[in-house]
Amino acid sequence: MSAPTAHLTEHDVAARRHLHWETALDRLELEVILAERFLADPTREPAPDHEPWDEPRLQGPLPADLAERAVAIRGRQLAVEDGLVAALGAARRQHRFADRVDRATGRRLDHAVYVDLEA
Repeated sequence: MSAPTAHLTEHDVAARRHLHWETALDRLELEVILAERFLADPTREPAPDHEPWDEPRLQGPLPADLAERAVAIRGRQLAVEDGLVAALGAARRQHRFADRVDRATGRRLDHAVYVDLEA
């Protein structure tokens, strides 16, 4: 063992690893929650900046008592992925439709137009 953990018992090390796994799952779940909220209402204010997720360096296998939670989070990730793919597809269809309307009406603009919603 390294010097900082030399005094820890095997139980302490296991508890620390468990906490690290829980924290990793918490961070994954936070990302899923933010994506779910975006899908539920894309017009709402974005979440405050948070530290981007990166792959944690975890030791040992996922503790058995966290497996059900990990599977549930993965299921939610897959649902969010499906939702994002559907939203992207809808945005593409809307964009293509707007292009067709512009071409059909001859109103295609070569510069951006903005509307001040605060005025």
